[in-house]
Amino acid sequence: MKIDRRLAVTISYVAALLGLVGGIGWYAYRGASDRYVTAGLGLAAVGTIAGLALDRQRVLRFFRGRQGRYGTNAVVASLALAGFLGIANFLAYKNPATWDWTEDAQYSLAPETRATLATLATPLRIIGFYSADYSASQDDVRPLLQQYVEAGRGYVSYEFVDPRQDPLQAEQYGIQRDASIVVLLGDGSEVLQSASEREITGAIVRLANPGQRKVYFLTGHGEREIQSAETNGFSSAREALESKNYEVATLDLLIDPTIPDDALAVIIAAPEVPMASSEIDVLRAYLSRGGSLVVLEEPTPGTRLEGVDDPLADELAATWGIRLRDDFVVDLNSSLPYFGIEAAYGQHAITDRLNNLRTYFPTARTLELAESLGGNMTQTSLVQTASNSWGETDFEALLSQGAVSMDAGQDSAGPLTLAASAEDASTQARVVVFGDADFAANADYFQVGNGDLLINSIDWAAGQESLISLTPKETTQRFVVPPSRQVALLIALLTVVGIPGAVVALGVSTFVRRRRQA
Repeated sequence: MKIDRRLAVTISYVAALLGLVGGIGWYAYRGASDRYVTAGLGLAAVGTIAGLALDRQRVLRFFRGRQGRYGTNAVVASLALAGFLGIANFLAYKNPATWDWTEDAQYSLAPETRATLATLATPLRIIGFYSADYSASQDDVRPLLQQYVEAGRGYVSYEFVDPRQDPLQAEQYGIQRDASIVVLLGDGSEVLQSASEREITGAIVRLANPGQRKVYFLTGHGEREIQSAETNGFSSAREALESKNYEVATLDLLIDPTIPDDALAVIIAAPEVPMASSEIDVLRAYLSRGGSLVVLEEPTPGTRLEGVDDPLADELAATWGIRLRDDFVVDLNSSLPYFGIEAAYGQHAITDRLNNLRTYFPTARTLELAESLGGNMTQTSLVQTASNSWGETDFEALLSQGAVSMDAGQDSAGPLTLAASAEDASTQARVVVFGDADFAANADYFQVGNGDLLINSIDWAAGQESLISLTPKETTQRFVVPPSRQVALLIALLTVVGIPGAVVALGVSTFVRRRRQA
């Protein structure tokens, strides 16, 4: 039986096409190569070779003709171009590099960061803990981390870990919230709540220059317990400080009336009884040596500070110009009127690092800043409420759940200050005062920016907020002036009619000229 050669050629090519389409389709469906993909591609190869072999006369005529020569040249040129591109991509993959062509180098590391990375002698790892809920934030931070890798001379690497899928690793590094960054250098590590160049480079500098970083929480006056996991405890704040390589300890000035020399800051969290005058003398001497103090006070109702002298409050007012009003904030901007809501931040290193995170303060008292201070003292109102708030002084109405209203001349009208800082440039002493302590307790620590505000304040007070100052990047503003209606119409005619029309006319002219020459 004689086989029709033309039919066999057709069958071979059809089999090759079916094998190719089937193999590619199965690979796209399964997402991996298996025996079916191999079989499909093998059938495509066998069918193509068989078709060419059975139809060799036509193939030879094709390659010997003018079209064959043109086709061969095109294939050779295409293969050469593909080979060149392949080699170029291989070299680029093995030698990654980026160029920042923006006018203000907005996508380049600061010179200080590059100088810091140039001194690395041990591997630096950066781990981003991002769950699927923060995939967009992970994509945003990846280019920044890649810049660290490229400038790290082979010492820097980074990876991303889903804390939900790998909770053990998250617990190992003390991760308390999603979208956190861990910087590891040598035997040290530091957890960052925001992935900015300033934060990452600052952590590298601190880890490369290890030293004792110790803060003390005052005890003996009913302050919040740093070991307590109860809702009003401060264990979350303590764990956050420890994850940043702070050593956290307690201090009782009634037992030992001295503040250790290694104290970068002393934190007083919601005392319920007045401090002794001897303790105030110790704090005053500590601050005169350049020490730092973070004070978190509660409204006096419910404490034994109500109606009695408070030496700590008197010292803050007399020396630092921060007076704790004996009131209770009522904020109509909040769904819970007795919760003060941050409406504006002051310009300060503490608040600059909050990345526009809101903060709120349950049952807070307000602060009043002195209009003028002597010496080299500077003050900043860190947190302010909106104008539709006031400091209520009628505690009886509040405690009896009665109606309250703004009484002019008695209550303080908003905007109100809920947190303030002061710094003495001559002694380098720093003080931060809050009119609330509940915002930083376990129950509300992880809400919006509450915990970040406390840790930022302790960082600043301890002098750890910026061990390295990065060159600020200024953005050049460019403005596009829209053309007039006549110019816009001319541009439209030129692009829609003029240029396409010229191309068509050139093509027609070429076609006619060749027909005449033929």
